[in-house]
Amino acid sequence: MSKPLDDRAPSAELRPDFLSDGHLSVGPSPRFPEVPRWATVANVPTRDLPAIPTYTCRRVTSPLTIDGKLDEPEWDRAEWSAPMGRIETGIVDAPAASVALLWDETYLYVGFRIADPDVRGTAVRHHEQLYMLDDDAEVFVNGVGRYYEVGVNPINTIYEFRWTWLEPLIARQDHAAIEALFKTRDFVYYTARAGELAGRIGDMNWELPGLRHAVAIEGTLNAPHDRDTGWTVEYALPWSGLAQIGVPSPQAGQQLRIQAYRAFHNRDEKSARAEEMARAWPGATPYESYTWSTMGNGNVHNPERWPVITLSDEPA
Repeated sequence: MSKPLDDRAPSAELRPDFLSDGHLSVGPSPRFPEVPRWATVANVPTRDLPAIPTYTCRRVTSPLTIDGKLDEPEWDRAEWSAPMGRIETGIVDAPAASVALLWDETYLYVGFRIADPDVRGTAVRHHEQLYMLDDDAEVFVNGVGRYYEVGVNPINTIYEFRWTWLEPLIARQDHAAIEALFKTRDFVYYTARAGELAGRIGDMNWELPGLRHAVAIEGTLNAPHDRDTGWTVEYALPWSGLAQIGVPSPQAGQQLRIQAYRAFHNRDEKSARAEEMARAWPGATPYESYTWSTMGNGNVHNPERWPVITLSDEPA
């Protein structure tokens, strides 16, 4: 049996290899030793990148059942994204994963269809950094001065972050809010990007009020001897909770920035990278990142590259 995550001390010389583009990190945080206390991450590159997707989010006339199955006709009538591509280039070279969005006056609904011939799930600790251990399906929602991040693995374990940009707080001299952020027990600070005076703080214990989520598996969990079809994910993100990151009440024509992400672990990889990662975090395996909108590097945390979502009155 491996040691509990709380007791593990990750290797300082290895951790930068697992941040986007090998940027520097210092840490860790108290309860999540696999996450640095602060880090620098890559900016949006200056080279040409694929166009940012635009998406029409259709409206549902009655609440959806959040069971992960995506078998309601509204999901079939939703607009599904193209398969996610590698976060750096957009190249599709893994089992397909697509995302769709729906909405009503109460929830923003997010569905994932993920092909996977070997569905596995091991992370069971609430707010554990799932992507290091398992495939996961993540959603990022941009607000005003903040954004929200949530991920789920095939056994419906989730983690969440609320990210707060410091520069707006500094500009309005909201010292109390800044002080409260730095008193957060488990946080990571991403340093200022190019052209910024300050970075952002991610609260690893924050929870979106009213969040609902479910997963359904098409195959046999943790049984590598047979071939699975994959798994599906269903989120219901309440608008009332998203208001806490500055997202306004929904209305037709409103635009949002929302990114979808999928971590894909190649369980057959026997490279030195796999051995190094296993030493740093027992149970972890190398993974590749796939996103709806291509980021140009390994950093998904640049909201200006996230898809533009328009809420529509068109019924699903």
